[in-house]
Amino acid sequence: MKNYNTAINPLGSISDPNVIIETIKYYNQHGLEAAKEEFIEGNAFGFDITSSRKRFFSVINKLFLKDSEQKDKKFFIETISNSRPNNSFKRTLIYLEAFRSNDLFADITEHLVYKKYQENRKLIESAEILDFLNEFGEGTRITDWSESTQKIISTKYITFMKRLGLFKKEKSRKSLISYPYPDEKLITYLVYQLKLTDLSDNEIFNSAMFKALMLTENQKVELLKKGSLAGYYDFNFSGAKNASFELHYSREEIIDELFR
Repeated sequence: MKNYNTAINPLGSISDPNVIIETIKYYNQHGLEAAKEEFIEGNAFGFDITSSRKRFFSVINKLFLKDSEQKDKKFFIETISNSRPNNSFKRTLIYLEAFRSNDLFADITEHLVYKKYQENRKLIESAEILDFLNEFGEGTRITDWSESTQKIISTKYITFMKRLGLFKKEKSRKSLISYPYPDEKLITYLVYQLKLTDLSDNEIFNSAMFKALMLTENQKVELLKKGSLAGYYDFNFSGAKNASFELHYSREEIIDELFR
């Protein structure tokens, strides 16, 4: 059974993704306890209610700071802390890391949003997410949650995606799924991060992370080839079971190289 939880609720309640970005940067410089104290006791971002600050820091810690000793997570934190990538790039990384770190966020994105996007049905509303939770969540912890909790999660998912610029407000209660088409820099970041995990090259190629970017198989191959042609890595491909990647830079070098 997947480890579903209600983290989307506090995540979608954080008023600005920059709060997450700045907290990660502070953590990278000063460590967990100092970041926690600055966020909660110092109220660095002006949230009035102490209990809310605790909830917000807790979800930031769980999704974006936890397991920072692991190479792939460290790469994410170091990239967020690097001054060269712009804010738009970093917001996309926040989204991708939420996808990597939270099963429910990933499943809503992959099995509902991605499916709608590829079918060119790009309007979405919280009621659809609620229906998805009821159907897809059968036999999971979701069935133990109240309808009120499920409704809040459905709403907060959409709110979070709007704040990241991945959904746009439309008429009535609907939102427009409006993912910007990724470039070779973002794809290169993803390849380098996934190479820091235990995944084989074929598993990297078939990773759901590319679906998180709303890419078709052909688009994925096209972008991976662009990154290879740019000299960031070698990519050889002769089918979904025959993909290989060879990196040209270290984890420490690649982000500076991408944004020099």
